[in-house]
Amino acid sequence: MYKVHAWSRIQLLILFSLANITFGQQLPTGQWRYHFSYSKTSICEAGNKFIYAASGRGFFKVNALDYETMRLSSFEGFHGAEITSLNYSSDKDILLIGYADGFIDLLKKEKDIYSINGFFNKSLQGDKSILHCTFYQNNAFLATNFGLLVIDLDKNEISDSYSTIGPAGQSQEVLSTAVLGDSIYAGIPGGIIAGKLDPNVNLNDFTNWKKVYTGKNVKQLTSFADSLYFYQDTVLFNYRKGFVKSQSVKGKDYFVRIQTTKDNTIVFYRQGGISKMNASGTYTFTNINIISSGAQDFNNNTWFTTGIGGGVIKLTPTGEIGFEPNGPASADAFAMTKDGEFMFCTAGGVSSTFGNSNNPTGFYIYNNFRWQNNPSSIFNTNLFDYTYLHFNKVTQKTYVGTHTNGMLEFNGAIATNKFNESNSPLFRDPASGVIKVSGMANDENGVLWVCNYGSPTPLNYMTTKGAWAAIPLPSGDFQVKGLVIDNNGYKWMLNAGNGVIVFDDNKTPGKTSDDRMVNLNTSNGLLTNDAISLAADRNGYVWIGTTQGLNVVTNTFDVFNRPKVDQFVIEQNGTVGHLLGEETIIDICVDGGNRKWFATNNGVFLVEPDGQKVLNQFTTLNSPMPNDKVICIGQVGSTGEVFFGTENGIVSYRSDASDADNKFKSLKIYPNPVKPGYTGEITIEGLAQDAEIRITDAAGMLIYQTKANGGTATWPGNRLDGSKPNSGVLYVFGMNADGTETAMGKFIYIR
Repeated sequence: MYKVHAWSRIQLLILFSLANITFGQQLPTGQWRYHFSYSKTSICEAGNKFIYAASGRGFFKVNALDYETMRLSSFEGFHGAEITSLNYSSDKDILLIGYADGFIDLLKKEKDIYSINGFFNKSLQGDKSILHCTFYQNNAFLATNFGLLVIDLDKNEISDSYSTIGPAGQSQEVLSTAVLGDSIYAGIPGGIIAGKLDPNVNLNDFTNWKKVYTGKNVKQLTSFADSLYFYQDTVLFNYRKGFVKSQSVKGKDYFVRIQTTKDNTIVFYRQGGISKMNASGTYTFTNINIISSGAQDFNNNTWFTTGIGGGVIKLTPTGEIGFEPNGPASADAFAMTKDGEFMFCTAGGVSSTFGNSNNPTGFYIYNNFRWQNNPSSIFNTNLFDYTYLHFNKVTQKTYVGTHTNGMLEFNGAIATNKFNESNSPLFRDPASGVIKVSGMANDENGVLWVCNYGSPTPLNYMTTKGAWAAIPLPSGDFQVKGLVIDNNGYKWMLNAGNGVIVFDDNKTPGKTSDDRMVNLNTSNGLLTNDAISLAADRNGYVWIGTTQGLNVVTNTFDVFNRPKVDQFVIEQNGTVGHLLGEETIIDICVDGGNRKWFATNNGVFLVEPDGQKVLNQFTTLNSPMPNDKVICIGQVGSTGEVFFGTENGIVSYRSDASDADNKFKSLKIYPNPVKPGYTGEITIEGLAQDAEIRITDAAGMLIYQTKANGGTATWPGNRLDGSKPNSGVLYVFGMNADGTETAMGKFIYIR
């Protein structure tokens, strides 16, 4: 067990230091932000002042009086994994938070967090979710698939566990637990077992547990008055003095929770409504159609969740009010845009065989610190399975493809057009009835090129004036996707398990006689024909991610004459090997400093521009990444905020690189002033591409010099010799790469 002070917590890792940063502010360089989904909130609980709610890893609280909503995460000291149980003890003013991985947090007096990791650290095969909790005196009894855990609420630790309480001392799955009289009861898949709560009774001994009821799964076992209540699917049962009988409660479907309140009421939550029964047996009923969890606050107001949308909802005399933090509609992520002020993310919709997955989630747009989910328009009706997407730097428009009925065009976050077989050459497969847009990229003139998987003409283009045409590739069966265009104007496409196709229309797309094409595969040095990601950088290199490692083509200008695929050999920490080894490279993003970000099954790798050094690797062990499997990477190039779509949701990281051209913009230097004790990076924005930077004091003495990553440079706050400069006004001087542009800024530094 260890204690963390929430809300004003000293961060355990520098990477997590976000104490003074809200969601709606620019991230300092080197820091992180969560972008979890909160709309499908499925569980809630009322504390002394706040309503707590969770949607997978999305955890938040709502002030029950003024409705202020706040995100909660590992940045505030919580464990941060998927939450499976929320239970509050009004007697102790403790919120117990149980997680899917067996971790337990105790939030005391809505201020201090005590983390209990004993069960989490146990080597067990199977689901370690905390399933149910009941409070009794100074203990909390927790139901798990491996028995019962006893939490000492004063010592903040696991004081005991009852795991071998099944027949003949076998492991026993426990679904729920309750205390009635002098005994503890455990709801199990086959009924109820009970043991006497007595210091002289060893509850680790299975012989001290007796079967008191035989039946199906016993869930939400709850004591009230002289009885136990529990449910099995759609039927409520009452256990009293050894006898079990069913009990009628209004509603139309499954029960989801049974809860007692401090005013001596028991509440039954089920699909179709909420019933409250007082000690005299009198019921009140509130009709609610869909419900996944519920709670009663300190003023006896009812709050509930649906599990399908609306966040956490308060029931009022005039209706329902929902509360949720802003975030993407879902944790699903398939692809992200890598340029532009609006970062688009698609939820996905491709099966393992490149068929449909029928994902209705759609797409999300991040801009100015907020998410929009599927903004409605006349164009995005009857669309689902959103997949590939692209921001056209020349036209400043974004294109979002689907695996169903075509693709959308956006100006900012506004849909302005839809393309399908009726107004473009996009092919609708008569067998499946869908259009599979499988990749997009623009050339230097802003012409948009589009891959159409399964089409007889799988490569198409649209001019900046909106004229479409199809390109007939040379003979062959091509199932192309993941299009990128290099500095030569060559089109690179993944060819569905058959390596990579490179196509050159010789800048005469209407003329086929001068077209060229080459297929790169294992015979040319490709590690495997199962290539799954592509990126073209400013050096003219094309990076190919495969299921067995990373390939690079450096002679792209001569690829049709000498098709050769390489691997970079590097020395890292005294070890010589291939860059990224045998990692599966799922996605690649090139940032403003021409560095490469690689999404893998083992986190994210950041590699320097020439591929000779791994600058960083972010995993769940050294960063707030919610999962090591990273599916896609996106970025807002102007700020350098890089987004990672993982299996468990989206996070972002403020990198020290941003997009730029050869001209300076208005310099932004922050923090300004740099206050005493500040240990982070000082960031300089608005620079020309890869500008040379010098920082001097007022007398013109050089303090530090560096080079920008794209349009951003950082200063660690030290002189070149590592010492701290004196307090005063410091000056920043910048010069672009060819010496034709200069800029100057200043800021206050306080030692």
